[in-house]
Amino acid sequence: MPSAKRNPSKEKSKPPAPRNIAAVLGHKPSRKTTREMLLIETRRLRAMFSEIAEHYVANTEGKLASVVAAIEARKLPAKKVVGMLKAVRGLTVKPQKGRRKDLSRIEKAAETLLKALEE
Repeated sequence: MPSAKRNPSKEKSKPPAPRNIAAVLGHKPSRKTTREMLLIETRRLRAMFSEIAEHYVANTEGKLASVVAAIEARKLPAKKVVGMLKAVRGLTVKPQKGRRKDLSRIEKAAETLLKALEE
């Protein structure tokens, strides 16, 4: 069976996609244009950060609200209450510093409390 040979001259080749802004514009952008692009991207990054932070706070607050509602809604064994109280009191955070690790500690405490309520 003869193999089908392709004629490279008949195939249309596409030019490679531009990999940077200079290639798209066809020339190197000016300092002013580059600065404006940086400002736009930095503002977009700031907005994304705020959105992510809002979602994170809402999720953690929701977990804590669930814990509060569950504690209010039912009677819990004394042993469970003591264990949960220990978890809350053992939390060491410094809110005035605004550290990510403090947020993580609070989230882990909320998850621990939820797990304790499920048992």
